[in-house]
Amino acid sequence: MKKLPKIITKDEFELIFSKALEIERKTKLESRKRRIKSYRIAMLLGFESGMRISEIVGFKEHIPKLMPDNVREADIIIRAGKGQKDRIVPRPKRLNSKAVSMLPLNIKRRALQYFVSMLGTKVLQKDITFHTLRHGFGSHLAGSNRPLHEIQMLMGHSKLETTGIYLHANPKQAVQGAREVF
Repeated sequence: MKKLPKIITKDEFELIFSKALEIERKTKLESRKRRIKSYRIAMLLGFESGMRISEIVGFKEHIPKLMPDNVREADIIIRAGKGQKDRIVPRPKRLNSKAVSMLPLNIKRRALQYFVSMLGTKVLQKDITFHTLRHGFGSHLAGSNRPLHEIQMLMGHSKLETTGIYLHANPKQAVQGAREVF
């Protein structure tokens, strides 16, 4: 049996996203302000598009950084993600043209990981990673009753079994559903 992933809810994401904005606004140094804004853009892409950290900031010569040309009106084309497969994900509504103009994000993977982990610890008292944002995307879609094959496609999973980990059993929903049947 597969271990359940660590997830973050929409409300929890909004809390850490707001805290990141607050940190950005309080920062005086322009270069640090830009870096934190880049972290926020990456967080938005991780949670609201389900993108992997490597698909945003690139990984060696295997996976290219996300470029402005890949961002369209309603979606984002991910070129050669994990497994060297292309896929399409939704464009976050909050990813405005100013944010797109900041692509590619010139930030370090480890620094981004540290920033997200720090926010999780300080704001949520939870041990999270950047990948937790992606798990939140999958979990939120499953909780919104999106068909499993759609979630599979958006997550870029080759096996439906991998996507199935996002179907958490909710006892209250199960009881209510059973009551409706009888």
